[in-house]
Amino acid sequence: MKKLILFAVLIVGLPAFAQEKPLISSAVIAIDRNNDPKAAKEYIDEAESVISSKSLSEVREKDLAKFYFYKGLINYRIHQSEDPAIKGLDDKALDKALDGFTKLLAFEKQSGKERYTDEAIAQINSLANAIASRGIEASANKNPEGAYEDFLQTYNLKKDVLGQTDTSMYYNAAIMAQQMKAYDKALAVYQDLLKLDYHGTRFRAIKAETGDTVEFLSPRQMEIAVKTGQVTNPMSGGDIRPDLYRSVVYLALDQGDTALYKSSLAKGREMFPENIDLIKAELQLFFDNGEYDKALANLDRAIAADPKNPLMYYNKGVILQNEMKRPAEALKAYEQTLAIDPEYSDALYMTSIIYLDSANVIGDQMNELPISAQKKYKALETQRTEVFKVALPYLEKAYKLSPEDVQVKNALGQVYRALKMYEQAKGLLEE
Repeated sequence: MKKLILFAVLIVGLPAFAQEKPLISSAVIAIDRNNDPKAAKEYIDEAESVISSKSLSEVREKDLAKFYFYKGLINYRIHQSEDPAIKGLDDKALDKALDGFTKLLAFEKQSGKERYTDEAIAQINSLANAIASRGIEASANKNPEGAYEDFLQTYNLKKDVLGQTDTSMYYNAAIMAQQMKAYDKALAVYQDLLKLDYHGTRFRAIKAETGDTVEFLSPRQMEIAVKTGQVTNPMSGGDIRPDLYRSVVYLALDQGDTALYKSSLAKGREMFPENIDLIKAELQLFFDNGEYDKALANLDRAIAADPKNPLMYYNKGVILQNEMKRPAEALKAYEQTLAIDPEYSDALYMTSIIYLDSANVIGDQMNELPISAQKKYKALETQRTEVFKVALPYLEKAYKLSPEDVQVKNALGQVYRALKMYEQAKGLLEE
């Protein structure tokens, strides 16, 4: 009886050491012969549960290779299915497919027996594009974290498995990293792209609602936006290296890497001397270093490249007025700003300050006169009043445009009092 009991125990125990093989075989039959992904999925998931419960050394090499490959194939078929019932079997099917194929490649490389390697590589070529498409969809759905992971995974998958360098996916990953404010990750990718000499292709269009330029990750994404009326004037092409340098420059500055900021800016300016964004970046460097002559020269280059940009004239005026004490030239720069944008509130205010400074100089001259010089005092007083009158419309317009600006409000109150417009000054205080 004891022998019979022992024999029975052995019989009962045998399936625990061999049951993954029939499950794998059933999964293969279900997907290859019967085209039944649902049944195949059930068998392969059960086989995985069995395999995960034991040491891999207990699974036959041939069976393990077949399991990894068919785990990838079955899950990928489910992901690709246009039947909602099949596609809904597992919302992680694409990731599980990738897991199966990549483990198969690693396993067969280690074992030295490539039973399914070629087939797996062929599947990965298609699977990588599916991951990229999922990333584009995640981006469209305002999920930069998911898009970043998918774009980076696509890039690494193609590079490591297929020997391809899909720099467009790498670039997309950097854009997503910026959107999710992972600036260190974005900076590293942009630097790599410059080393790879990535020229790229940009897909841009004009946002119908605001007139702003919008950038897309793919021509298909841009095409859909055009068809739905979200954007107009689709454009493609162009060398994006200036944008890469600009991104590295500003991200390096954000990360506090001054050396990288300066070296990247110098290299970018050398390669693309007419690029307006790099000119502006260099302008900030000159300004920070107090190199105002160089800053003005850069502003003139920026103005030549973009003559309808009021900001460039305004910045020129600020440097001339505040840093170089050349108010007449600053006034001319502000006039050019306002000729382009008559409602540029800061330019209106800074113009008024030039006149107020001039009025204050006249006031100092009046205070220095002896009591006997009444005639000259009156003449200077009249002159100062005229200067206040010139400043007044600039300040009134600036206040109308920016009533919350305390500096504008205080300056306007000063002018009202100087011109004895007490009711207006009182009303200003009550607002």
